[in-house]
Amino acid sequence: MSSDGFSPSFNAPPTTGGADGYNRHRSAFPDPWLDYSSTQMPRSIYDVLRWSEHVFLNDGTYSMACRRVVRYFLTKIQLTGASEEEKEKYEDFLKNDMDIMNVMAQAGDDYMIYGNCFRYFYVSFRRYLRCPRCNITRPIGQVDYTFKVENKKGAFHGRCANPKCKHVGQFLRDDRPTHDYDGIKIGRPSPHRIRIVPHPISGAVQYYWDLDPWMRNEIKKGSKTYIEDTPWEIVQTILNDELLRFNKESFYHMKEDAPSGVWAGGWGIPRMFSNFKQAWANQIYKRYYEAFALDYIMPMRTLTPKVGTSREGDPLLHMNLSDFQSQVMGMLQQHRKDPTTFHMLPFPIEMQMLGEGASSLMPVDLLKLGTEDLLNGLGVPLEFYRGTIQDVKSLPATLRLFEMTWSGMVAGLDGMLKWLCERVSGLKNWEKLEARLQPPTIAYDLERKQLLLQLSAGQQISRDTAWAPFGLNVREEIRKMLQEERVIQDEMADFQEQQAKKQELQSTMAMGAAGMLQPTAGPGAPAQPGAPAGGGAPQGGNPTAQGMPPAGATGGMAPPAMNPADMTPQDLNSQAEAQAQQLLAMPYEMRRSQLTQIKKSNETLHALIIQKMQTIRQSAQTQGGFQLLQGMQQPQAPQ
Repeated sequence: MSSDGFSPSFNAPPTTGGADGYNRHRSAFPDPWLDYSSTQMPRSIYDVLRWSEHVFLNDGTYSMACRRVVRYFLTKIQLTGASEEEKEKYEDFLKNDMDIMNVMAQAGDDYMIYGNCFRYFYVSFRRYLRCPRCNITRPIGQVDYTFKVENKKGAFHGRCANPKCKHVGQFLRDDRPTHDYDGIKIGRPSPHRIRIVPHPISGAVQYYWDLDPWMRNEIKKGSKTYIEDTPWEIVQTILNDELLRFNKESFYHMKEDAPSGVWAGGWGIPRMFSNFKQAWANQIYKRYYEAFALDYIMPMRTLTPKVGTSREGDPLLHMNLSDFQSQVMGMLQQHRKDPTTFHMLPFPIEMQMLGEGASSLMPVDLLKLGTEDLLNGLGVPLEFYRGTIQDVKSLPATLRLFEMTWSGMVAGLDGMLKWLCERVSGLKNWEKLEARLQPPTIAYDLERKQLLLQLSAGQQISRDTAWAPFGLNVREEIRKMLQEERVIQDEMADFQEQQAKKQELQSTMAMGAAGMLQPTAGPGAPAQPGAPAGGGAPQGGNPTAQGMPPAGATGGMAPPAMNPADMTPQDLNSQAEAQAQQLLAMPYEMRRSQLTQIKKSNETLHALIIQKMQTIRQSAQTQGGFQLLQGMQQPQAPQ
């Protein structure tokens, strides 16, 4: 086995020798597997990782195809196995605190690039220093300290800020984990620094982190930027010149499994490695495409005297060519300054294009064909990448095949969600639940969505199941509907109050105009029908309609004396009519307050009172207009 964990046969061309006669024609025909690209293939897993990373960063088509594949599967997260309150806490945490969709997208990108995705669960902390003499503890940023390393052990030395203590020497370290949501992080170690030790029989795997050399140097130098925020386990590992061993529960590895015949040492092999030869050929096409573009896109132009048909007419035999060159160059310079200038030469010239024909030489078709083969080898349909799927009948089968091609990545993302929720539940003491991505077939299938809505309308399935493909939460939508209903009721109540105030104002103005235009009877004049002698108020009728408040209407109103459940429709009607007359005599603000109290105690009575008030206003307005008409037609009394 090699030092990188691979067997010696990893990535080696197949042997064709042997006594079976398979290679009896090798002297006549060369081995087709020993091609040019075989000489450039990576020989270790770390070479494979760096090459795949280089291709992803330098090939825009390949990187965009990878991103589109990952984002296709990032649908709504389904949470099951817990109460609705717990689900809401998880949803809020994953969406707002963790930005889970971005975390999942980064994990999918790493999987596509490296064939491996490494994540560790990290709980941030605050580091304090405690004085051993006075036991005063302060944040490390508020202490004047230096970090010293002796015998591979680090210690903090400083001066105590307590004026009564003034201790100078070593301080005690006190790390306190944070318990807020912002303290939970998901780390992304570089796969180039990961070391894997697998067991070939049991399948147990140990993961180690070979920290970057620059970070090791900063820690050993005592750089405060790194000392104050680096977990002490990492600091001690660096001081001991060791590798950091990850805890099994706090580390997650998602990988593209290698074939069983290849001992990959616990690593996943990126899918791009299987397309190495195609990617290598594509790069050759692009390289020569650039070369043709440099030499042939803008061909070189040359000017020469035209050869004459006779000895006397050949300018090459009768002139100095250096003078010809200077004259032509001067002509070109003058033309660039003034394109409208006329130029004259004593003989004709010819222009030739050297290096033309770039369109016929460039491997455009080879580039296009190579890109299509590369995407197909990666499991990305060309129509899916371009977004030009036109065959609707074959679309379900195409998407089904595409989804099954990447089922390993989807299972890995679901596993990471489950791992994350388990760690959060243990840290926050929340209920355990199951978390997974919604299958994209359900999320994007319009016919299935329509069928689910119909089944939900027929009460054959729950609304949660029918609304889930749309990314809707039943509990949240019901809460919004109730809130919207309350807003509508409040707006309707305000509108009714405004209309009532407007009608009351119009009624008051009409009655006031009637009182001003009605003629005043003199002494001995006949009294108006229904009016007492002396011009008093008319007897009988509705006092409210005449603008006079009833007795006791200026005070507050007592709530209904009877229980609303025991009141008959007749009781409600009579009580509503009585209270409506009392309310109309009150000021507007007091009336509104009384109506609000009545609505809280009995909404039915409140609605009847509003109706009675409108009826009284309309009756008063009509009666006031009739009196105004009578006053205008009645003759004045003689003087």
